[in-house]
Order: sequence, then structure tokens, then C-alpha cells
Amino acid sequence: MQLEKVHTWRGRLSAVRRRRARVGALLGVLALAAGCVSPAARPRFDFFAESTEAGDVWADKVAEWQARARPTADDLIPLDSRGGAPAERTGKLKVKMAVFETEQKRALAGRIAAFSQEQARRHFRFDASREPEHDHWPTVDELIERNGDDCDGLDLIAHQLLLELGFAPARVFRLIARRDRDGENHMVTLWFEDPEDPWVLDATGAMTLGMRRFSEIEGWTPSRMFNANRQYGVRPGRLGLAAGGP
Repeated sequence: MQLEKVHTWRGRLSAVRRRRARVGALLGVLALAAGCVSPAARPRFDFFAESTEAGDVWADKVAEWQARARPTADDLIPLDSRGGAPAERTGKLKVKMAVFETEQKRALAGRIAAFSQEQARRHFRFDASREPEHDHWPTVDELIERNGDDCDGLDLIAHQLLLELGFAPARVFRLIARRDRDGENHMVTLWFEDPEDPWVLDATGAMTLGMRRFSEIEGWTPSRMFNANRQYGVRPGRLGLAAGGP
């Protein structure tokens, strides 16, 4: 009887090991399939193209919002990228501090994105008109006073929190994007940790849930990017991404 129990236990253990092996093989195949989608195959954009305002439906709209929202005048400072060898390999305190700063900012931006999406579900309000010439974009004060808005107002939750929590104004922008399948316009916040592949913070979640890099999002085309002081056209371009770009 005891010997039969041992054989039964060994048989069950072997079956468990075989199931684990099959699951491991399946996960390996899925990982390889996911790795086949290369960031280089996705469209890339020059987010800081010179603004071509003639005939652009968004140029006057952005300028009108800027005139109401601009707190102070400040110049755009150059963006830089903190790449290079891992901090632990360089042995340099400056590099270690920069890496720590980046990690903390990224974690904080992720929490801001999650908070903005949580609040957007509670404070979403439909606008009377969705046409650009009739759609009023609120300032932060107007958003708070009304206690809600649609995407072009709720986007200010993430945008404003990034600025108030110390993110450089020259790295935080608002973006008008068009959904490819139906031409629907949408507003999101961009944080340029990488000057060529920004993080997207989307309050309403129409473009993305959580916080993702723009290169990871499919089905959307950027139209115009701006903050309280500057606005840019966005055009397709071959820009080297932070990882593995040409």
C-alpha cells in the first residue's frame, strides 16, 4: 500500500512538471511573438516642427487658449537626453543622481496618470459642441470652477500636476491627436523625458490607459502640440528613438 502511494505521488508530480513545461513553452512563444513588433516599424514624428499656421484649424484655437492660460512668459529651454552606461557601471555620483531622479520622476508621472484617469471618470462632462471653432477649452481655473469637462479640460489634471510637482515646463506639453479610424480629435498631455519619444498621459483613456510612450500607441496621428507659451506643428520624421533608433 505504501509503495502504491509513492508511485501515485510520483505520477502526479510528473504530470504537474509536464503542465509547467507546456505553460513555460507557451509563454516563450508569446514573448517571441511580441518581440517581432519593432518600434522602428511604427510611424515617427517630429514633435517640435516649426508651426505652419496658415490654414491650420488648430493654430488660432491654441493661440486663444494660450492668451487666457499663460501665467508668465518663459523661453523654451533645450531638451537633453540622459543616456549612456548604467549608473552602477560608471561609478560617477552625478550619473547615479540623474538616474535616481529619472526613476523617481517616472514613478511620479505614472501615479499622476493614474490619478487623472480616476478623476476623469468622476468629472467627465459632455461639451455642447465638438467642432473646434465652437468648443471652448477651459483654463485650469475654469475646470476647477465647473468641476468637470471633457477631454480638452480634464487633460489639464495631469498637465497641471506635472508642472506643480516640479516637472520642467519645457518638457510638458498638450497634444491634439486624431484617431485614424474615424477622425475623432482628442487631447492628451506629453512628458518629454526622452526628447523624441514622449510619455503620454491620457486622462479619459481614449488613447491609452496608464502611461505609455507615444511610439507604443497605434491608431493615432498627432496634429498640434503646445503649452502656455509655444505651439508646434507635428510632422512625420525619422527620429532616433531612445532605444535602438537608427
